[in-house]
Amino acid sequence: MPPPRIAALTLACTLLACAGGGDVPVDAGIAAAAAPPPEGSGRIEEFLPSVTLASGEKASVHVTPDQMPWRIDVPLPKDAPQHASRRQGQEAVISALREWERALRTELPWFHLEFVEDDPEAPVRVVWKRRTVGPWSGFGAPRARVRDGEVEAGGELVLAVRSCELCPTLDLDEVRLLAAHEFGHVLGLGHCHTCESAMNYDWQTRGRAFVTRVDVRAFVALCAQPNPAVDELAAER
Repeated sequence: MPPPRIAALTLACTLLACAGGGDVPVDAGIAAAAAPPPEGSGRIEEFLPSVTLASGEKASVHVTPDQMPWRIDVPLPKDAPQHASRRQGQEAVISALREWERALRTELPWFHLEFVEDDPEAPVRVVWKRRTVGPWSGFGAPRARVRDGEVEAGGELVLAVRSCELCPTLDLDEVRLLAAHEFGHVLGLGHCHTCESAMNYDWQTRGRAFVTRVDVRAFVALCAQPNPAVDELAAER
């Protein structure tokens, strides 16, 4: 039986408007005409290697049109964000990833996400923790696997609404910003230290920027690089 689908948040649906609880409705998809993201500033030059080749070299694997829709498992968080419910925390993550989807579709119309719940086979998974290691509230990393003779891109977002006992609990806006930043790592992007971008290293403090054209251009550049072939991957995969 396929896993239940999670609701898509539309452009008109703010986190405040989605405050109601209850069952999650069926994903209605995304509008075909995506609004252009803000311009942003700076350049993202660092991509994250996600696999080791048989030669010992590192390489990046990016998602491709044949993987669409890219399935993402988003469970309920273990703890509720500040002044919100656990369901709203889940919706905040979906909203952040939908922003990436809308922004990327302005350049890559094939990019499409599908949200599920409690699906261990999903290529991308959100893992909620009650506490994280160090002062950071989350981590994101790309992963690659071989399926049906093809290299497939995936990844993992590790998120916590409070990273330590004395740390403040994140509110919905902060959860959304955190998820957007860590999903950029899942896409294969590195940090941008001096730009107005979702991938700015100081996601909490430097202008609180969301997904911009800087992020889009970086991912488009990554997609222009070929994925490695299956026989190029290290034997320990």
